[in-house]
Amino acid sequence: MVYLNLKKMKPFIIKNLKVIFFLLSIVITILLGSLIGMVLVYQKGFPHQIQNLEDLKPKVMTTVYDDRNSLIKEFAIEKRTLVKSADIPQILKDALISGEDNEYYSHWGIDFKGLARAIVGVILRKNLGGGSTITMQLARNLFLHDRRNERSFSRKLNEILLAIQIEKNYSKEQILTFYCNKISFGGSAYGVEAAARRYFGKSVRDINLAEAALLSTVPPSPNGKYNVFRQPENCLGRRNTILKRMLEMGYVTREQCEAAVKVELPKRPADFYKESIGDYFIEESRKYIEGKYGDTLLYQGGLRVYTTLNSEMQRWAETALREGLRTIDKRRGWRGVDKSLNVITRKLDVEKHQLKSWARLQLEEGKLVKGVVLKVNNKRAIIKVGNFRGRLHAEDAKWTKRKLSKVLKKGDIALLKVLEISGALKKYLEEEKADKKIDLPPKKYELKVGLEQEPEILGAILVVENKTGAIKAMVGGYSFARSKWNNATQSKRQPGSTFKPIIYTAAIENGYTPSLIIEDEYFSDFDLFTEELWEPQNYPIGFMGPLTLRRAFELSRNVVSARIVKDLTPGKIVTYGKKFGIESELKPYMTISLGVFEVSLSEMVATYTVFPNLGLRVKPFFIKTIRDQNNIIEENMPERKQVLERESAYVMNYLMQGVVQSGTAQAAKRLEAPIGGKTGTTDEFTNAWFIGFSPSVTVGVWIGCDEAKNSLGRGETGGKAACPIFISFMEKYLEKYPEVQEFRRPAGIIMVKIDKYTGKIWTEDCFHPFWEAFLPGTEPTEYCTEEDHENIPDYYGKLDDEDDGF
Repeated sequence: MVYLNLKKMKPFIIKNLKVIFFLLSIVITILLGSLIGMVLVYQKGFPHQIQNLEDLKPKVMTTVYDDRNSLIKEFAIEKRTLVKSADIPQILKDALISGEDNEYYSHWGIDFKGLARAIVGVILRKNLGGGSTITMQLARNLFLHDRRNERSFSRKLNEILLAIQIEKNYSKEQILTFYCNKISFGGSAYGVEAAARRYFGKSVRDINLAEAALLSTVPPSPNGKYNVFRQPENCLGRRNTILKRMLEMGYVTREQCEAAVKVELPKRPADFYKESIGDYFIEESRKYIEGKYGDTLLYQGGLRVYTTLNSEMQRWAETALREGLRTIDKRRGWRGVDKSLNVITRKLDVEKHQLKSWARLQLEEGKLVKGVVLKVNNKRAIIKVGNFRGRLHAEDAKWTKRKLSKVLKKGDIALLKVLEISGALKKYLEEEKADKKIDLPPKKYELKVGLEQEPEILGAILVVENKTGAIKAMVGGYSFARSKWNNATQSKRQPGSTFKPIIYTAAIENGYTPSLIIEDEYFSDFDLFTEELWEPQNYPIGFMGPLTLRRAFELSRNVVSARIVKDLTPGKIVTYGKKFGIESELKPYMTISLGVFEVSLSEMVATYTVFPNLGLRVKPFFIKTIRDQNNIIEENMPERKQVLERESAYVMNYLMQGVVQSGTAQAAKRLEAPIGGKTGTTDEFTNAWFIGFSPSVTVGVWIGCDEAKNSLGRGETGGKAACPIFISFMEKYLEKYPEVQEFRRPAGIIMVKIDKYTGKIWTEDCFHPFWEAFLPGTEPTEYCTEEDHENIPDYYGKLDDEDDGF
């Protein structure tokens, strides 16, 4: 029918051909004019945007580095690190082109074949491939981000026009670099550098062929169809297709392609098992940057923050504090497990139940894990830890002072410490971590574990480099996840006897000498602070009679400190406290002799740097440099101030070494380095301190309770509770950084061999020879006599139970 009509119309068409062509040309002109008009409308403002494409600032994460320039933290809304074209391997560029835009180097922004194929696919409701070029995808991500899910003619037209303008203004290499830096690769990873670190734990510069192909797989649907960890089968198929396409396009050889196809996909993010480090330190850095520069610059400005943190020292400090707090807490007794979490009570299968913490389970000797009790008697308990079985022997829970069957019940969830892993299990775990296929079932392996409990007590440790004041480690509590309150910087507690070095410094500079005899006997004074009669007491021995200043300091005799403060006046001690840099309020009352006015650990550690530095006080700092994308915006240098004469500082340093050698901190004597320091304990054992130093570092430790009035327990002194944590840290520190020099002795110091108990010049009849340090002109001139020996109560028999606290 139609054929007949066309046949009849043929003469008419031939006769009026010119008129028909004229009308068609008018229609085409109108259509082209309309299209050009639309283009001009849509294109308005585009050139300005496109010409400044390189100036567009995407949300770039702030990165934080330790003192070895190793990355330790990222602050970001979008994790993105901008890289130059030279840092993007050619194999990745080839893979992206193979996967996203085969004709990239031949088209001018639009792939008409691809566009037509996509349109046909929509009409036929089949996936025949996308129609967007790399340039169009870049335009969509930069300028049409809010419309990325919109499927409309106007959005597609915008993409096309923007792509044309981008191609006009930039080279192919520039466009590809923009794309590599700004495209999403899943999760919060934007750009190829962040993507390489997310999937492979390495810089994009170091990826191989299989990894490059996988990265090019992700962009079409990074959080959906091509989510590497949730849809691995989709990703594997597309990755291998891209590899074959790269072979066809001549980017790789057949051998390279076949080898890459065999590579397995990553099963989890590269940092899946990575434990955070320096949480309290990093939080201090975050608060500082946000307070000074604002949250926009912090989370989107791409700052690079170079800190003073030493990652090794930080790990040692964290381990020392956590283990120390658990040890002290165990002495306070077993509190029991949370019975409401018992698996059987909750009517769950004890054999099949999986704890959430097991999702990131890493078994290592010394690590804490949670386990479910399967069987228990008085001799041992069988405990399930992930897919493994552990044995808990009664001796590894004896600190509870109870029968094991009374401590744990079947179905209980217990906190455990991995004590031993068999060789076979270690091999299995190594292979599992390397994602190797393992035939042996994990149930055959067993662990040896010990019982632990989360400590209720608090603590902090701070490590400062003497020479510069750089904070090398900071731990503000047992667990940042449990409490973000930083006890190293935010808490203020009574320092107890750790304040005494300030008192004794005032004494040395005001006529006292280390050999001066002071009476350790009953003393009282009216205290204006409490408006009561004040009678300082010693712990644990009441009074010891006449003591040299050195022995009184080493044994931390409170009465002697009180006598010094009474003589010099409390006001002078306050002046010295401020001289040392203490900013917390100090009041001129007699009780200052016992360190009753609250200060922070950071203040006290800064104070103690004066002694190894021979009078030079350094101000602790934690950020060295902050850079934006182009410039250094902040740089901090060491701040030093001479607050004492070198000779006075050395005499105090020497006295504080005596605390370690024969005083309240003798436990630290085993450290293979010159060490000085001072213990501190407050009334009712509410706070325990130890601040010690070597020639290179000063380390402060504080232990206490959440409520300042609560006791750590009878006998929990600075020497017993805090000093062991210092020792634990210093053992690891000295193993890596041995002290090769002694403390420097100023030329003006006079060394005299005296009798340590009488304070007079030593003779062959004396029992306690000791080389003492004196300021010029203060050294003793009298020789020790038999009569002097008789005046010292314990001269011939040293007391067994000397002070270990206040």
